[in-house]
Amino acid sequence: MDLTHVRRLIDLVAHAPVTELEVEEGGCRIRITHGGGAQPAATPAPATAAVDIGIAPVAAAPAAAPVADAVIAAPSYGVFHLSPSPGAAPYVTVGQDVAVGQEVGLVEAMKVFNAVRATQAGKIAAVLVEDGTEVEAGTPLFRLA
Repeated sequence: MDLTHVRRLIDLVAHAPVTELEVEEGGCRIRITHGGGAQPAATPAPATAAVDIGIAPVAAAPAAAPVADAVIAAPSYGVFHLSPSPGAAPYVTVGQDVAVGQEVGLVEAMKVFNAVRATQAGKIAAVLVEDGTEVEAGTPLFRLA
């Protein structure tokens, strides 16, 4: 499991209405908690000390909470699309400036496409969800800088 994937999981837990996420992939197991629960984080430490050491520097990222509020979320349930059609260029890319109301993606539900629009101006710092991923209403899709 690479560091980028771990950071995406941390962002997901920080912005989703969950307090705990546990993922096992390729023999590596990670447990991420949110909400000040120091006790649950201590439980997996003896079992996967190497993984916890790798996560420790990343865990400091949630301290930057003011930036965490700058996200563009899914307006509804459906499948998230970064571009208007397969093979087309994406609406936005990392590093691109966006204006309030600018279309940055699509959410498809039952063959109905709903535009995802920027709720505030900023620069796309990260795309938090891969193209073609099923999302819930309120799922963070982009992080703004």
